[in-house]
Amino acid sequence: MSLKGQGVGSWGLIISMKGGEKLSLEKIQALLEATIEVRFSGHSRKEMYEWMESTLNEHGYRKQSRKGKGVLREY
Repeated sequence: MSLKGQGVGSWGLIISMKGGEKLSLEKIQALLEATIEVRFSGHSRKEMYEWMESTLNEHGYRKQSRKGKGVLREY
């Protein structure tokens, strides 16, 4: 993890995600509400899609309620 200054009074936080704790829908919702902007990037489009697919599968996207699916899509 590193902090990278992006101008006066503005900081960017870069976090490398390789897997780890599965967040509950409640924790994901709290993260979304507490942050102004979160941007994910990967080394390749394939890597990004693999991460998204893995995350949706971990949370049983197809079995989620409409609200749960909305939270996951926003995440």
